Amino acid sequence: MKNTFKIVYIAMLIAIGLVLHIIESYIPVMVSLPGAKLGLANIASLLTVVVFGPATAFVVSAVRALLGGLLTGGVSSIPYSLNGALFSTLIMWLVYRTLYPKVSLIGISVLGAAAHNIAQIFTASVILGNFGLFTYLPVLGIVGTITGYFIGLTANYALGTLKVSIQTQRKNGGKT
Repeated sequence: MKNTFKIVYIAMLIAIGLVLHIIESYIPVMVSLPGAKLGLANIASLLTVVVFGPATAFVVSAVRALLGGLLTGGVSSIPYSLNGALFSTLIMWLVYRTLYPKVSLIGISVLGAAAHNIAQIFTASVILGNFGLFTYLPVLGIVGTITGYFIGLTANYALGTLKVSIQTQRKNGGKT
């Protein structure tokens, strides 16, 4: 794939992650669970891990977390989101690299959600100086397992379309 088209696909994945991050910020959480979110933007991170590898996935995750915090007015949430996104991406890449296809994209997504929660709790514990916050991890773990399942399922469906699109670009030399 020509470099220009790779950059276009990466920009598209960042944009998709950012739009999902912004949409998610408008979805009210039905129960009072601080830090509990759907994690929709992780679809872009998981797709990037699979299609472009870890270095690109870290860039997509970092840019999405930073811009998402700036655009949604949640500047104070950037350390939580950034650390969660980067650790989640690391875990998803490690599992994908070592265990895929024995572990499906759904399983990888669930593990990524768990990693995201661990990183956010750790970040909050350091910022607040209270490591008792880890007692909240089982609650986030349940939510993360459920949302991670659906994020992985969605990424699994989107991956087929993305791969076909990339293969078409390669065959046509970048022409649509």
